[in-house]
Amino acid sequence: MTIPLNGGEPEAEPVSEQNQKPLFSFGVITDVHYCDKDAEGTRDYRESLSRLQDAMNSLGTDSVAFVVNLGDIIDNDYKSYKPVMRILDDAGLKIYHCLGNHDFQIKDSKKRSIPYELPKSGYYSFSFDGFRFIFLNGNEISTYAPTNKKAITAAGEYLEQLKSEGAINAKDWNGAVSVTQMEWMMRELDESVSHNEKVFIFCHFPVYPDSEYNLFNHVELLSAIRGYNNIIAWFSGHNHAGNYGNINRTHYITAKAMVDESATTTFIRVDVYNNKIWLNGEGRERNVILAY
Repeated sequence: MTIPLNGGEPEAEPVSEQNQKPLFSFGVITDVHYCDKDAEGTRDYRESLSRLQDAMNSLGTDSVAFVVNLGDIIDNDYKSYKPVMRILDDAGLKIYHCLGNHDFQIKDSKKRSIPYELPKSGYYSFSFDGFRFIFLNGNEISTYAPTNKKAITAAGEYLEQLKSEGAINAKDWNGAVSVTQMEWMMRELDESVSHNEKVFIFCHFPVYPDSEYNLFNHVELLSAIRGYNNIIAWFSGHNHAGNYGNINRTHYITAKAMVDESATTTFIRVDVYNNKIWLNGEGRERNVILAY
């Protein structure tokens, strides 16, 4: 297949039958944005609940090893979590979560009670079958996630600085990772090299290609990870239209939102092989094979 180096989507080719079986598979869902409110534009907030159910049924039938939620599983209102978490809990699948910006569109008193199984920091990792999976918290520095006034003020000043520099991602719906989190990520990557592990990175926010949805400090993050040749892909959500970029065979995959109009539910099953990943797309996603 042809991989564009300057962003956009990879050019899909007809996918032939594989003679080999994948090492394992995992599901990717993002931007469910469930809320009990009327549809607006392309977003059908109530319908996203049934789409999520369909996706989990399909991934359960496919016997994936686990599912990654890239964030924004609700649109707003803490009570929106209950029906969504019921579907996830009843699916019988292991779910790994990323925090999205809309996950914090709730009262301050509830922001420490988001019902994901996460460490307090919001970032973590695990190893599986010779691969390391790193989950980042892109809301750590933001104007909406913290409840501490000092942290909110500092994030606001950071945002204003980006605006003064003309940064296209200087939007109050974006965030950044802290120096502490970035240093943690680098240690994880160093350990992955020493353990001869390939790496997947997950974050609600993209870092490449350049867009208005990127993390505030995407340039610093890209600089930090470019020295590693064992990173297969960075998966993100946030940009509902989806996106794709490639730097030195590290794939930057922005998955498309489940809440947006589609004849069927939108999600990805990722089949992992020794030298490639096969993105099996449903709904608005396409089938794409990416070498690594």
